[in-house]
Amino acid sequence: MIYKKVICDTFIVRNATLDDATGMEYVQAQCFPTLHETELMNRAHFANHVKVFPEGQLVVEKDGLVIGSASTFRCDFPEHEHTFLESCDNLWITNAHKPNGDWMYGFDMGVLPEYRGLGLSKEMYKARHEICKKLGIKAQIIAGMTIGYGAVKDKMTIHEYCKRLEKNEFTDPTITPQLKAGFRWIKAVYDYINDPESGNASILMYYPVDENYYI
Repeated sequence: MIYKKVICDTFIVRNATLDDATGMEYVQAQCFPTLHETELMNRAHFANHVKVFPEGQLVVEKDGLVIGSASTFRCDFPEHEHTFLESCDNLWITNAHKPNGDWMYGFDMGVLPEYRGLGLSKEMYKARHEICKKLGIKAQIIAGMTIGYGAVKDKMTIHEYCKRLEKNEFTDPTITPQLKAGFRWIKAVYDYINDPESGNASILMYYPVDENYYI
């Protein structure tokens, strides 16, 4: 199965290939400057993702250059607490991917800063949604990083931040767009990732293929 869609005659959202690995590495480094080096993916990781689950890896291309990317694997619903590295087999996905898993775990997505605000992340979520339909996967699941916490970390704990975010008392630059894209809140996950700006926390969310499906 090959996915490809042209956006505004300018951007192409498509499945990643091995040739995209270097560009995906660049996007990763530009998008997550505060992420610990042990949790940053490189070209070898991205190439392995393409080999293990080619349908689940996406890039956004403009004028032949990769300006955005998204990485996933198939799994069963994560019933137990886990960290970012535990979820994705220490960035490789080889042992995390289950070929017949009912869920698509989206563990990475990024768009170069100069192309943000154009709805490209939402287009990648939509692409993954279509891929889920075609593969018979019941839903996407993500752990959205609480990037907005860095600006208020001296005023409240990450626990309070997540609770107030859940009550829609303010917005978060990552979580809010994900909710608007169709994701639904499951719970806050603490000590998920090594990133001081996010308070090391994330929000577990899901986006079902069938809008009447709830967990």
